Amino acid sequence: MPLFWTEFVGVCCSDPEAEKRWWISSFACQECPVPEDWDDSLASDIVLCLPGNEAPTILIRDRRHVLAFGGSVEDERALLFCSHIRKARGFLQERGVPMGPTQAVGGAEFFEVQDPEGHEIEICTEP
Repeated sequence: MPLFWTEFVGVCCSDPEAEKRWWISSFACQECPVPEDWDDSLASDIVLCLPGNEAPTILIRDRRHVLAFGGSVEDERALLFCSHIRKARGFLQERGVPMGPTQAVGGAEFFEVQDPEGHEIEICTEP
């Protein structure tokens, strides 16, 4: 089982290359081609896979290109799941990623990290 998984995370940012580097260095993601069945893809889209996941789940978009094509740049809060919160924290700590404290709500534990542009990413165990 992968350390991290998610259904989908979409991020609009001002510097997609810096965002890509952060995801790769923080979560050991791999860049992959944009799937042909993804709707409304832009030439500047960057797609990443979390380690141990077969399907691409991280989409990084250039805010300027999204706005130019009339799209929305409202980011939803990113949510990554993990099976072991301590292992997830250790993995990110080894990579120098600043983290918020671990909290417990409704039978699940979670903590937050922020990408270089301040987008919050919640890392949560499934209850």
